[in-house]
Amino acid sequence: MNILLTGGCGFIGTHTAVAFENAGHRVILADNFANSKYEAVKRVRSLVGREVPFYKMDFTDKAAVETLFEKEAIDCVVHFAGLKAVGESVSKPLEYYRNNLDSTLTLLEVMKEHGVKKLIFSSSATVYGQPETCPISEEMPVGDCSNPYGRTKYMIEEIMKWVE
Repeated sequence: MNILLTGGCGFIGTHTAVAFENAGHRVILADNFANSKYEAVKRVRSLVGREVPFYKMDFTDKAAVETLFEKEAIDCVVHFAGLKAVGESVSKPLEYYRNNLDSTLTLLEVMKEHGVKKLIFSSSATVYGQPETCPISEEMPVGDCSNPYGRTKYMIEEIMKWVE
């Protein structure tokens, strides 16, 4: 299976890439380096022993996303891309809403245009707000987010409920 990892050069993305490659899948990394560095691409390639495809791109750029989907036969997307600092999201809420929502909407549109229906979305425990008990379970209520970062993750979860 050809798996696109958006934000694939971050800590979780690189570990996921190696795991998928070791399981026999082919990964395609895409990242804009907002939260990572090119060195991550080199490390993944070194660990898996082959040239893993990499695209430096921003997922808010629909033309770039379309070009990627035209070049690669993508079967599944694992969506890690997005701004992720809780504190920074409080001081830059519009930047977080614009980036995290626009990148996801663009990705979903292009996936639909190319018939890609398999998606894994990396959300966050911040969608649960300040839970009364821990550990948090998936049955607990969501949506009472205490910061813009968590709100973007919650909003994306809600959007995805309606996307076919």
